[in-house]
Amino acid sequence: MQETPENTVEVTEEVANETTENTVEETMIDEPKVERTPEEQIYHDLQAQRMGKFKIRMSHGDATYFRNLLDKAEYKGPQQAYLLIIAKTELSQVVDGLKEMDKMTRYDVELTSACIESLGFFMNSFKGKGSDSAMKLFTASMLLRPCMGEINALDEKMAEAKKNLEGEDK
Repeated sequence: MQETPENTVEVTEEVANETTENTVEETMIDEPKVERTPEEQIYHDLQAQRMGKFKIRMSHGDATYFRNLLDKAEYKGPQQAYLLIIAKTELSQVVDGLKEMDKMTRYDVELTSACIESLGFFMNSFKGKGSDSAMKLFTASMLLRPCMGEINALDEKMAEAKKNLEGEDK
């Protein structure tokens, strides 16, 4: 079978999914069985979803822009340094996965919530000059907006679920 760019992405996604499934299964084996109330289970499920991956449409150029932006990002302290490293590593993998694809087409890519939030954080602290730079940064930020909205909605649901749990404990 001749390997096309489309096949390459599918194989990469399959390998990533297998790795994720194995990790989840291993974690579930190691995790002691805990009886949860329905409210606790809702909160637990929301946490898992919140820490997961989110789809974002991006082209090779978009991914490269994000990665290059992180190369120029300023950080303060080891926590921000860690977030920068993690986001850069994840984006480098996306750039590599998209390099054989049509450079102008946007494809569905999955990024972890940590990567998305790190990008948002470093984009908000980015200093630039000129309208061209401003337009590129603003356009890139709009790519993240739907994912950030999903993450914020999950945060609100988790806060409500936690409030319900605390009210149950009284």
